Amino acid sequence: MKEGYIKLKIAELNDKCKHIDQIISMEKSKLELLEERVGGFKDLIKKLQDIDNYKENMLKQIKKENKDLLEKEISNITKKVSENIEQNIIVKIKEIEKIMKYITNREKELLQQSEKISGLNDKIDYLMNHNNYLMMKLVNKAVISDREVNELHMRSKKK
Repeated sequence: MKEGYIKLKIAELNDKCKHIDQIISMEKSKLELLEERVGGFKDLIKKLQDIDNYKENMLKQIKKENKDLLEKEISNITKKVSENIEQNIIVKIKEIEKIMKYITNREKELLQQSEKISGLNDKIDYLMNHNNYLMMKLVNKAVISDREVNELHMRSKKK
């Protein structure tokens, strides 16, 4: 009986081994199919990597070109703005020079008028002193009285 039991167990073990061999060969064929697919995908993966590298290079190139264009535009705008500012400053300087010239001419006119007024005041003072002198002579010669002289002074102050 032991022998029959052992044979039975050996037969079962052989069946299990055959079954395992079948499973292994099936898995092997699946792996081979998968390797074939992966082999086909390797080219696709390489192409995708090449496309990704190309995309990155294009992005870098576009960024560089954009940076260069921006720098050129900034330079041009800065140049135009500085030229406009310079022109505005020149126009304002010319306006200020005109105003300064007008003010200088006005100062000269005012100085001349002041000198004329000063000269006229000197003449008026001289004439007033001369008038007082003549009035004193007339009072001394008894042509007019002191009261009349005072009245003349009062009348001249009212006007």
